[in-house]
Parts: sequence; structure tokens; C-alpha cells
Amino acid sequence: MFRRNTLSLAIILILLGIALWSIFPLDAARFGREGMRLGLDLVGGVHLVYETQFPEDATAEEKARDMERARMIIERRIDKYGVTEPVIQTQGTERIIVKLPGFTDVEAAKSLVAQTGYLEFRYVERDGEGDPVYLNDYLESTGNEFIDRTENDKRIFVDAVGSPIAFLIKDDEGLTFIDAEGNPLDPETLPPEATESPSWIAARGDDGVQLTGDFLDEVAPTVSQEVTGAEYQVSIQWDSRGEEIFDEIAKFLYNSGPYGTPQRALGIFLDESLISSPQILEQAYRGQAVITGNFTPDEVEELANLLKSGALPMPLKKQPFYQGKVAGTLGADFIDKSITAGIIGIILVMLFMIAYYRLSGFLASLALIFYGALVLAIFKLIPVTLTLSGLGGFILSIGMAVDANVLIFERMKEELRSGRTLGAAIEAGFNRAWSAIRDSNITTIIVCIILYWVGSVIVAGETVQGFALTLSIGVIISMFTAIVVTRTLLRLFVGSNLAKKTSLFSSYWGKR
Repeated sequence: MFRRNTLSLAIILILLGIALWSIFPLDAARFGREGMRLGLDLVGGVHLVYETQFPEDATAEEKARDMERARMIIERRIDKYGVTEPVIQTQGTERIIVKLPGFTDVEAAKSLVAQTGYLEFRYVERDGEGDPVYLNDYLESTGNEFIDRTENDKRIFVDAVGSPIAFLIKDDEGLTFIDAEGNPLDPETLPPEATESPSWIAARGDDGVQLTGDFLDEVAPTVSQEVTGAEYQVSIQWDSRGEEIFDEIAKFLYNSGPYGTPQRALGIFLDESLISSPQILEQAYRGQAVITGNFTPDEVEELANLLKSGALPMPLKKQPFYQGKVAGTLGADFIDKSITAGIIGIILVMLFMIAYYRLSGFLASLALIFYGALVLAIFKLIPVTLTLSGLGGFILSIGMAVDANVLIFERMKEELRSGRTLGAAIEAGFNRAWSAIRDSNITTIIVCIILYWVGSVIVAGETVQGFALTLSIGVIISMFTAIVVTRTLLRLFVGSNLAKKTSLFSSYWGKR
């Protein structure tokens, strides 16, 4: 028993050390550690407003549907970076509002949202001889013979790293050149090498439907075991409609050049930037394909994430309509007062436990300190964004942690009164109180699950989800600290001289 208790104590001390290091790192700058992540209502964040770009013939119903889909896609993309409780809202059918708590750098926030771009597939335009058409060909052309071949498709010209440098658009007013920022383009300002950029046109099926991220079903990084070693690649699975379009495009590209040699590349564009251009090597893929190349594991993972998260139903404008920082609605003064109130409350609870349960109460107070450190460390490592509702759930779980100790100590009092030794009273007290502690905490966890689900299906349910998440984590840890930590500390006194003074483990009040 002594050996097992010593091992338990060592594990508890190690966990406490890790928790304290997570909350208060000795060298935060060296280890790249940041403070606790707080929500918009406490510390504010970054406020971005993006404008959408719908086709002119889009109906009101299509716009409303696509706006909601875009909101959900952006929300899922941001959620991959932690439980941040972002505020993602639509404003009519023209704008999407994004509020990211805890961000102090507007450019970093824009970079995060920008990865949730419009995904489309294109290939290099060819002339009648089968040669690529370049930007210089359009600049020198007077008959518009290239643009007329595929009606009003927009051409994209990119630099060596895939970033757009120019666009060519045909509308009722004729041909229009614009730069990457949407401003009229003066060809004289382009560097000489830019004129050799090929013209990328939309990849369409036989019925004219463009292949976009809308038709992606599954995307996953995989490893192909070749003779020369492992090859990292990205596997793509299209839905039924995407399978038809992709196979039609693959057949067209494969048959457009000499048989048996690598054919035209199918460019993958995210927000009009070229992110990859795999070769079409077969004319029938049946809805499946792989992107291969000299990829590292990290590059494959990044490409798969971009493909999965880039399927917005419509493109967003490059620059936000509005960008800025948002101050916390409750303010820094409220945070300071909340922390002070929390510390005072915990100290009062600890003083009451010590005064009423004596040495047992003191040990329970030590377990409460361990509980608070471990829960805050978990909040930081997940990470959980603490809002006012989340803090409320955490504080409520502290009360429940103390409540479990009260049940245990009251059972211990009864056992000590019946004449049992301290060791027997400790074991009997914990064993008999366990069923009540278990049942009460399980019902609370069930309520938290229901609350979290309700918060996920209602408007502005982030506060409900935050409360449910922090409360459930606190309840689970409170069971561990009450049953394991407090029990381990009490066992240290079994067999010592203090064990003979049972009055130290009882209370001043309620004696018979």
C-alpha cells in the first residue's frame, strides 16, 4: 500500500509540475508560449468583413444558400486551429463577417481566413497549332482570336511561384486587363518575363460546367510504396457529378498531345493562385486521382488541407471590405475584477474547509490547487478560448470539486465515530461516497453534452458551447482530484503519530 501510494504521489507531483510549466513557462519567449486564450467579450480580437463575388445570373435563393455554405466552410476551417469560438456571420447576400478572438495581428487573421478560398481547376490554353497561348500573344493580338474560342472565360496569368500577376476578362465592353488588385493594367508596367506567362482557362466538362472544389468528395494525404522508396502524394475522390466532369476533362487533355508521353497539366487554383499543376497521365480516372511530386510529408498535408478547406461556393474579394481590431465588450477592468473575485472566493472556500474539516480540509485545499492548475493547463493546451460563460463553467466546476470532498469527509466522520482507525475510515469513506459522486457527475456530463449539442444548432450558440465545454472538463478533472489526489494525500498520514489524533480529521461542529 505504501509503495503504491508513493508512486501515485510521484505521478501527481509530475502532473502538477507539467501543469504549472504550461501555465507559467519559465522562458515563454524561448519556447514560443503564449498566454491563456481569451474570447471577444474579454479581450477583443480582429474584425474582418469580406465581400462576395456572385455571377450576374445568380438568383436570390442561390445566393442565400451559397452564403450559408460559405459561412459554415469558413467556420470549419478556423475551428481546425483550436476551440476559438469565432463569430462568423452573413450580412445579406453580399458580405461575410469574421471576428476572431485573441488575434492582435490583422494580417495574421487575414492569412488564416484567406486559406479558405475558392477552389477551381484550369489548364493552359492552346492555339490552333497546339502551342500554349501566352500573355504576350494577347497583348499583341488585335483580332481577339484566342478569347473568342471559349466565349467569356476569364484568363489568369501567374508568375513563377503561382501568384496571379494579371487577368484578362471579356464582357460587353470588350477585353479588359486588370492586375492582381483589380486595377486597370498597363502592359508597359509588366516585367519582360511576365509576358511569357501562359493563359490558364477554366477546365470544363462537355456540357460547359466548370470543375471546382464543389465536386470534391474526399481528399487525404497518402504514401505510395514504390521501388525507389516511399512517395508522398494526395489522393482525390470526386462525387458522382465531379467524376463525370473530371473524366471528360482528363480524356480531352490526354488526347491533345502525342500518345504515351506526359500530357497537359491540370492546374489547381486557390483564390486564383496556382498551388499545384499535376500531369494528366490517363484518359479515364473513374472519379479517383492522385497528385504526385517531390513532396515532403508536411507539403502533402498542407496541400490536402488546402483542397479540403478551399471549396467555397463563390470567390471572395482579395482584400476585406473592412478590417480592424475589436475591443473587448467587457474590458480589461472587468477581467481584473473577475480574477480578484475568483481568488477571494477560492481562498474563502479553502479557509472554510480548513476550519471545518481541519487537516482533511487542508489536504482538500491542496488538491483544489492541483485541480485548478491542471484544468487551466488543459484549457491552454487544447486550446480553449475562455469567454465569460466559459469562466462561469470553470468556477461552477470548482464548487463541484469541493462538493465531492465534502461527501467523502462526512462519510469519514461517521466511520471515525464508529471506532475505526484512520486508514479504515479513509478507505470506507471514499468507497461509500464514490457512488454518489459518480452518479452526480455523470448526470452533469450528460447535461453538458446536451448543452453543447444545443449550442451547435442555434444561432450565436458559442456562449452555450463554451459553458458546456469548460464545465465538462472541470467535472471530469474534479472526480480525479477528489478520488485520487485527496485520497493519496490522506494515506500519507496512515501509520504516523498524527493518525492517532482522529480529531484532526474530523470537524469542530456536528460532533455527537
